Amino acid sequence: MAVSGSGPEAAKEHPEAFVAAMRELTRRYPARRGALLPILTALQARRGHLATGDLRLAAELTGLSPAEVFSIATFYTMYRLQPAGRFPIGVCRNISCWVNGSERLVATIRDELAIGPGERTADGAFSLAEVECLGSCENAPCLEIESRYFERVTPGRLRELLRELRESALDPDAAVAAAQRTR
Repeated sequence: MAVSGSGPEAAKEHPEAFVAAMRELTRRYPARRGALLPILTALQARRGHLATGDLRLAAELTGLSPAEVFSIATFYTMYRLQPAGRFPIGVCRNISCWVNGSERLVATIRDELAIGPGERTADGAFSLAEVECLGSCENAPCLEIESRYFERVTPGRLRELLRELRESALDPDAAVAAAQRTR
């Protein structure tokens, strides 16, 4: 997703009250750019991912270039530029996880859910992304679901986790909590 240009037109797709609240947020920081992560978080909460217009608005509000905002949004695993499934799965692909089998986890997800990185299941329940370091190198391989980490994941444990999530899909918080108990 290329992002170029910004300006007042970036705010047009959001309610005035929301944009005003984001402008107020920038006043809480010594430099406007300090509000970038909270602004991106609020923008993503509105639609589930960050669209091009969201990145432009964040740039306008913080005084950063759209390219800088894009680079920050793509660095952090908590931000998505594409719509995600109800259970977004992020598999760490950095060296510790890769050496310890993260590719087997991606293959397990491909076998179990018929999706690869950057894809969502047809029912919208799951999506898969390969993400940068999750900071659990000593417990590799790891993955995250709903911003919760699962460490030392094996293909068998991943299958159990996916089963728990499918069975508890009507109560997503309970599903993730149940999946965490399978540790």
